[in-house]
Amino acid sequence: MVNPTPQEVGKFLKRKIAGYNNKRYDDHILYARYIGYSNEQLYDLSKKIISKEGSVHNGFREAYSIAYTDVYDFCSKKQSLKKWEIELGLHHQELEFDFNEPLPEKYWPKAIEYCCNDVYATEKVFDNRQADWTVRKILADLAGGTVNMTTNQLTTKIVFGDDRNPQLVYTELEKLFPGYEFVRGEDNKMHNMYRGTDVGMGGYVYAEPGMYFDV
Repeated sequence: MVNPTPQEVGKFLKRKIAGYNNKRYDDHILYARYIGYSNEQLYDLSKKIISKEGSVHNGFREAYSIAYTDVYDFCSKKQSLKKWEIELGLHHQELEFDFNEPLPEKYWPKAIEYCCNDVYATEKVFDNRQADWTVRKILADLAGGTVNMTTNQLTTKIVFGDDRNPQLVYTELEKLFPGYEFVRGEDNKMHNMYRGTDVGMGGYVYAEPGMYFDV
């Protein structure tokens, strides 16, 4: 679609939309057009979104829920779509026109070709990151959330449910596990120590190799 009407965007929003970094950009542009923003207003919105403040401050809260998922968001490897194109050996295409000026209609086919290339690249990245996608679907299922929620949102939902103000209880591990201490080492960093062993960020493991029965 080129210069779609709000009604056309409304029909599009009924589909399962997937994009690349769309949660922080494309979805807000789509939503703005859906509620009637003109091309000039969309351009101003775009400039605000890509400014230092980012779309969290300049976008729409409702826009975060219009898509099915964001490939960039569920990828464990964070990098631009252009870098993915290089890594996966995909065609890389730039648009040579000034984004700050209206594009003459005779050049619209080139703009469409550019956008189609981004769509193709997004599909290929999605195919390449199926392990990440599977993890996101499992996490969403465990949390009772959606695949469009961030990993942070889903893990928070698993731990705290829908409680927006959970009461956290600090557990004094020194009392619960005699022999544990959190101390500053010679390197001036804090260390988790258990019975004289630095357990790092994990737990204490003790094992005697062998074969055992009736344990």
